[in-house]
Amino acid sequence: MLTIAITGAGPVGLTLARLLLQSSISSQVNITIYEKDASRTSRHSPGGTLDLHPPTGLAAIKKMGLWDEFCKYARFEGEEMRICDLNGTVYIHQTEAPPIEGFEARPEIDRVRLMEVLLESVPNEIIRWDRAVKEVVHEGDRWKLKFEDGSVEGPFDLIVGADGAWSKVRKALTDVEPSYAGICGISGSIDKESAGDKWEHISGMVGKGNNFSYSYGQSAMAQRMGDGTLRCSFYARREREWIEDLKANHDGDDVALKRVLLEKYKDWIADFKQWIVAAKDLWCAPLFELPVGHRFEHKMGLSLCGDAFHLMSPFAGEGVNAGMKDSLDLAATIEKAVTEQTELDSAVKAYEESVFERSVKFMTETLVNKTTMYAQDAPYPFFGVIVGAIAKETGYDLKKGWRSYLPVTRTVYGVCWMVGTFGALRRRITDMLRGKQEAIAV
Repeated sequence: MLTIAITGAGPVGLTLARLLLQSSISSQVNITIYEKDASRTSRHSPGGTLDLHPPTGLAAIKKMGLWDEFCKYARFEGEEMRICDLNGTVYIHQTEAPPIEGFEARPEIDRVRLMEVLLESVPNEIIRWDRAVKEVVHEGDRWKLKFEDGSVEGPFDLIVGADGAWSKVRKALTDVEPSYAGICGISGSIDKESAGDKWEHISGMVGKGNNFSYSYGQSAMAQRMGDGTLRCSFYARREREWIEDLKANHDGDDVALKRVLLEKYKDWIADFKQWIVAAKDLWCAPLFELPVGHRFEHKMGLSLCGDAFHLMSPFAGEGVNAGMKDSLDLAATIEKAVTEQTELDSAVKAYEESVFERSVKFMTETLVNKTTMYAQDAPYPFFGVIVGAIAKETGYDLKKGWRSYLPVTRTVYGVCWMVGTFGALRRRITDMLRGKQEAIAV
């Protein structure tokens, strides 16, 4: 019997367990998931909404046989998206999946709903709640898990770290730790009650999906949740000390955090300031990431999936998708090795090499998005990235061949600059006619 320990009962760890349990080797593996949370309902934050991608997250959902259950909560209309600037100028308003060959639907699902689907798909008895891993310890030629309460379990044939950004399993493989991504902010939620008579307008700005607005190194973003409420965040390029000071002194203090945000967003139109006033349950959110191209030396009996393997900021929507793809590949790797009676360690090492190669692509994409979204002249540079990505996905890579000589990026930048300038002028005229911007205070 092959013994496998999975640290972390998040989407990635649960996906791996589900895939192995429904595989042809299910009777030959003994799987245990160790989770630090006290229970399935004790998480501090339910998280936001996720868009699952066809070749990764959705592929895993289908392989697990959970497509019908997933569709009960998936929101295909959630692909609606607006990209704006501080003046409220709408540059892009996508109402559904782009009718472009190469692009498929990426439905939204609340993270908490995805977790429910996955938790219901695995036996309760394989999850050990309230088991916070302290470290992975080597004993002989195998590994054990040591927990915060001092107890030890194992040894195991394979320990898979699906335990997120600060993975304890990764510590046994490398000394590299996540670093501050240079972006931080304040997140919260908006509902009809907290927004009052401004709800219809605030809700209309987001529609059925998302509103992503960027200017001068700052953003105001809101996502529609499954229950109709909005998940909002206000990120910016700032020193880590700024957000750490806020966390230490004001985390959870809505009034204090709103005052800070209103000062930082004083040049933004009143519409976005109304988001700030209406937001509740605010918390400080510094972002972290691992270096692009980060590698670790393979060690027998250990491996990683998801953020533990390739932590990145959320600006390409690849985190959970990439993690579920890891689980998809690792489960297939383990199944094949056991079925063909080949060496498991060699198979796991080959899996890691494939993830190293794959992760460079989406970590680089995330880094480029982060850089352009939070550039001083944002959102203009980001639109060049969008056009380039669409061209590449549809077989017209603008960086190769004769197309590389076309000034596409500069043209896109110029057009967007004119749109933005017109939007700024329109705002000034509107403000003059109104006398001044609406005064907003907490």
